[in-house]
Amino acid sequence: MASHKVLLVGWDAADWKVIRPLMDAGKMPTVQRLVDNGATGPIATLHPPLSPMLWTSIATGKRPFKHGILGFTEPAPDGTGVRPVTNLSRKSKALWNILNQNDLRSVVIGWWPSHPAEPIDGVMVSDHYHRASGPLHEGWALPANTVHPKELAATLADLRMHPDLLAPQMVEPFIPLAKEIDQDKDQRLAVFLRTLAECMSVHSAASLLLDNHPWDFFAVYYEAIDHFCHAFMRYHPPRQSWIGERDFELYHNVVSMAYQFHDEMLGTLLKKAGGDATVILMSDHGFHPDHLRPASIPDIPAGPAVEHRDFGVFAISGPGIKKDELLHGSSVLDVTPTILALYGLPVGEDMDGKVLSQAFVKPPHVAFIPSWEEIPGVDGRHPPHTRLDPVAAHAALEQMIALGYIERPDEDRDVAIGKTIQELRYNLGEAYQDGGRHAEAHEIFTELCKADRSEEHTSELQSLRH
Repeated sequence: MASHKVLLVGWDAADWKVIRPLMDAGKMPTVQRLVDNGATGPIATLHPPLSPMLWTSIATGKRPFKHGILGFTEPAPDGTGVRPVTNLSRKSKALWNILNQNDLRSVVIGWWPSHPAEPIDGVMVSDHYHRASGPLHEGWALPANTVHPKELAATLADLRMHPDLLAPQMVEPFIPLAKEIDQDKDQRLAVFLRTLAECMSVHSAASLLLDNHPWDFFAVYYEAIDHFCHAFMRYHPPRQSWIGERDFELYHNVVSMAYQFHDEMLGTLLKKAGGDATVILMSDHGFHPDHLRPASIPDIPAGPAVEHRDFGVFAISGPGIKKDELLHGSSVLDVTPTILALYGLPVGEDMDGKVLSQAFVKPPHVAFIPSWEEIPGVDGRHPPHTRLDPVAAHAALEQMIALGYIERPDEDRDVAIGKTIQELRYNLGEAYQDGGRHAEAHEIFTELCKADRSEEHTSELQSLRH
């Protein structure tokens, strides 16, 4: 097996259309170094372009109908209601589970979904770690099962940044006129503060763990660019006709500064990782920054996805990787097979991605096995029947509602569960269609149409009775 270190950095929704002008202006020097010293290009997303589904495909090399993560929420196994999606629904080994079976240590931070933290040989910090909810004076306990091993929980909890602790000098580079905003009338600054604080929490954990814990594979996921863009891309220059001058004056700098801030954080990660590591920077999809950005968002579940672009960012740099090379034909499904090849490990024939051999100076020999699912051994996944803290799950659900990812579930538990199952089935149908499995997609969409018609008929009968 090849002796190697791989640093995988995920920037949700990052887009070359924003990065390249900033690089040309000398404002993203770290990404510029990756481009100059590595292989880069656009990376194709999958449909539906929903982050939990995509980042699980990135970590498994498989489409959603194989790995089992199909949306933002899922019914709780005990039938008590709806909860945020968890890794307990993932049916495939993630990359870190495969590495675990091959005596390689992983550190995984903030991956979506990675809660509850898996008991891998290494460290896992779940996607619930950095969530800030409520005023600081009300307390900010770290949710249970957020950090593995548990001995690190107290240390990492102290590293988190709460929005209430952000000093003005941290905010002004993004929003120079922040002091002029009436926060009782304008909630956008609160959204900004929460996003920035949570981003800083993730980065603090990554910095500490890079310095203090051995690793072969290190993966850290930053969701902030996606959140900044959903909230503030509409104010990004040039000003669109539907954007008021005052709003543009206040918020036009947020997206550009968010990218520059991420470039600085990336520079820190690369310095700590060392020059012998292979570095992969990527996003799961892009985000329209130009005239293609929509003037309004559909009022439907996951409606903000209309702002997403089908092509994100991919860059790889390190020993044995071509320099200043343009890659073509990359997909989010190719990341896990490529990383397995870097470690000299075989690719599962049941994976949907390929090894990006064109990125290598000397194309690697790619071996295959039927499936990593059939390989026995300790892989660091949860034991069967693992249960979650319902209080923590409720808090996480409230934040997903606040971020606009989902609608508030119906107060009727059975209705809420039914709607959630319907959405998961619809996403599964889209995933089948995206994967060219049209017969399965047709079966699901036909089933959903029949159910919809049946509900309409029942509703009409009820209205006639009244």
